[in-house]
Amino acid sequence: MVMTRRNAVSAAAVMAAAFFFAAPATRALAQRMPHSRAHHDLTPVLQKSLSDKVSDEAGPYLDKEDEKKQQGKVYTDLQQKFEYLPNYGPRGQLVVSVKLGGAEYNPAKSGSSKGAATGTLRYLVFTYALEKGKWVEVAKPKWESQKLGEQAASQMTSNIARGDKYKAQREAAKTKAAAAAAAAAAQKAADQSAH
Repeated sequence: MVMTRRNAVSAAAVMAAAFFFAAPATRALAQRMPHSRAHHDLTPVLQKSLSDKVSDEAGPYLDKEDEKKQQGKVYTDLQQKFEYLPNYGPRGQLVVSVKLGGAEYNPAKSGSSKGAATGTLRYLVFTYALEKGKWVEVAKPKWESQKLGEQAASQMTSNIARGDKYKAQREAAKTKAAAAAAAAAAQKAADQSAH
C-alpha cells in the first residue's frame, strides 16, 4: 500500500482524535481507581470499634447456641473470633461483613465433650457500614451453612475427642505435679522441725 500525504494526514488526525477522546476517559478511570485499589485492611482503631459493636450484638446468638446445647439440641459451637471482610460500597463507603463461625454438633450423640459433629459449618454474618466514624448495621444478621459430609463429621468428632483426651492428660499431669510439690514441701517442713 502506498502511503500518500493525504492518507498520512488522515491517519495522524484519527490518532490525535483517539488520544484526545481517550484522555478524559483515562482521567475518569483514574479518579475511580483509588476505591477499587484501596487497601482493604481495617485500622486497629476501626477493627476494635467494630469488634466491640459485633461482640455486643453477637451475645444473644452465643447464648442461644449454649441454650440449645444444654437442652440436647443440635447447636453451633461459635468461635469467638471474628473474620472481617471489608469492601467499598457506593460512593466509596466502607462496608464490612463480619463472620462468626463454627461447627455444628449434636450433643445427644456421644463422641466428644461437644457431642458428635454433623459435618456442617455454620456462619453468622453481620454487615456494617462506616458512617461519620460510627458503625451502622446495613442488614440483619443472617446464617450461612456449608455442608462438608459424613467423613468430615467423623474427622471433626475424632479431633475434638483427641483434644479432650490431651486436655485430660494435661490436667492429670498438673494435679500429679501439684501433689508431688505438696508432698515435697511437707517432707521438707517435717525434716526442718525434726532438727
